[in-house]
Amino acid sequence: MIKIYRIISILIYPLLFLYLKLRVKKNKEHPIRFMEKLGKINLEKKDNIIWFHVASLGEIKSIHELIKYYQSSKNINILITSVTLSSSEFFNNHLKSKNTFHQFAPLDSPIIIKKFLDHWKPKVSIFVDSELWPNMIIMASESSKMILLNCRISKNSFRKWKMFKNSLFKILNKFHAISAQSNETKKFLEFFGIKKINFLGNLKYASNIKKELNLFDIERNKFNWAAMSVHFDEIDIILNLHQKISNIESHITTFLVPRHLDKLKDIKTKIESRNILYIETSKNKKINKFNGIILVNEFGIADEIFNKIKIVFMGGSFINHGGQNPIEPVKYGCKVFYGPNIFNFTEIYQQFDERSLSKLVRNEDELYEELKDLATGKNLINSTEDFDKFGKDILNSNIDFLNQFINLKK
Repeated sequence: MIKIYRIISILIYPLLFLYLKLRVKKNKEHPIRFMEKLGKINLEKKDNIIWFHVASLGEIKSIHELIKYYQSSKNINILITSVTLSSSEFFNNHLKSKNTFHQFAPLDSPIIIKKFLDHWKPKVSIFVDSELWPNMIIMASESSKMILLNCRISKNSFRKWKMFKNSLFKILNKFHAISAQSNETKKFLEFFGIKKINFLGNLKYASNIKKELNLFDIERNKFNWAAMSVHFDEIDIILNLHQKISNIESHITTFLVPRHLDKLKDIKTKIESRNILYIETSKNKKINKFNGIILVNEFGIADEIFNKIKIVFMGGSFINHGGQNPIEPVKYGCKVFYGPNIFNFTEIYQQFDERSLSKLVRNEDELYEELKDLATGKNLINSTEDFDKFGKDILNSNIDFLNQFINLKK
């Protein structure tokens, strides 16, 4: 499989420029810097390069604290490659420094990868999360120490890779060491015959980047809560809960954040059919003790909501979807409730439950009892300190792990 992949990646090389130009027209690539993905490098050569390769925004955020730690070293330079525009923007806002550089990741073509490696000559190459590009890994391993950090293999990926077990073993075996972000991923890696696996916890817990957007002026009501990433089949449950809580506490604000905005028209029809008062965030930036539903009909404001409230229900968990990631609301000190279907994030919820940062509610009635207690005065215990300590321990474990391969001079 790897030989066939390599041949195909060589044959399609002449088409890659056109492919990227089309993406530029769709605003999916940088209009000038897209050439970096074809091996054009505008940065000067540097010695002692430690290379971190990530995919997108979530992965670069997960290594933020690691990079800040290594930026204090006097004898290394740090190169970060990523794929998306949002990750590049994050780098410019949070990580850019005199010894830390960013370029868009080269496409996985042997011709392009050779140009990249000949220029940078990394001493240590650190691939983050699930970035398993065969040509890139095999060619970098010929001259660099290789680390797979915070590795994640989903159930779907595992099922696909099982068909190419020998090929994945050959790729993974190029790494000198691997850290898994969950016990589930560790078991998947062991299935493929990999022995050198460390379980250090999920690095995404170690990111303490929080947005202070102040997009809204929200005056707190007596009881504020949010239903986040709610799927359409869960909307009626949230509306039921809002009406039930309204019967015992009239001063209630429910933030309803749909998972899919293309369902907004149908969601508004449901709300209106129940005669529930609601407003939309795109039309109201000042919210003064509003008694009703605040329908979040735009992207990019979840952090703002987490910063304003303390109670969150994570959607996709009352239906057979697999749940949604609770890390962001917990990071802001929110108490998170979730339904029984969280198979995509089982270990995360288990770790949070053990620290009383989240809690399972098996159905609508159980969630109502929890919300009723909170609406009628039950104290909320969560704080950001619990999450911060948890993340700090994981960060230190990962630093100790990487320091075996990176020679530092402070």
